[in-house]
Amino acid sequence: MRKTVKTLFSFGLVGAGAMVAAAPGQAADIYRREPPSIKDAGPVDYAPPITWTGFYIGGNIGANWPQDDLEIIDDNAKLIGGGHVGWNWQMPSSWVIGVEGDANFSDDFDYLATVRGRLGYAFGRTLVYGTGGVAFAGFSDNLFDEETGWVAGGGIETKVRPNLSLGLEALYYNFDDASVAGGVNDSVEALTVRGRITLHTNGFLDR
Repeated sequence: MRKTVKTLFSFGLVGAGAMVAAAPGQAADIYRREPPSIKDAGPVDYAPPITWTGFYIGGNIGANWPQDDLEIIDDNAKLIGGGHVGWNWQMPSSWVIGVEGDANFSDDFDYLATVRGRLGYAFGRTLVYGTGGVAFAGFSDNLFDEETGWVAGGGIETKVRPNLSLGLEALYYNFDDASVAGGVNDSVEALTVRGRITLHTNGFLDR
């Protein structure tokens, strides 16, 4: 009996020692296990940051209120529409500078065109800007000669897609000393308010 108990006790010691020896290895295996791979979570889509840098082209339509000192032009609101093309550069500080050219047409103008600089500030998807430059006008019914003047205004644009923006713009045109038939000079002014839709090339490149 005593021999049997001694034998069982010896086996117990050997088994306990084996368990103690194996325990550090098992613990190490637990700590060596790698976390689940990010690949297992599937692909993650990251939207590119909104930027106003790049070329753009678009169209616009709105209302035009012309007037002149000699009251030759009917100063009622007229429908006006046309197109624009330009380029922007957005600085790291979110200021945006650019240049734009446009040409528009209405009842009183064979064409009303500008070349303008633009300076604005981008609030993410929204750009608020001021603009000014040189204006060119050709008048219907040969009321005046073709004239060169100046233009100033401002607007707001919002990107509804990376490559598409909608906006609203107001411009004031001034043509001093416009030449009327007979050698008389007149001063012609116009206020234009128009909606804009614009395609941006940087949005196509980001897709």
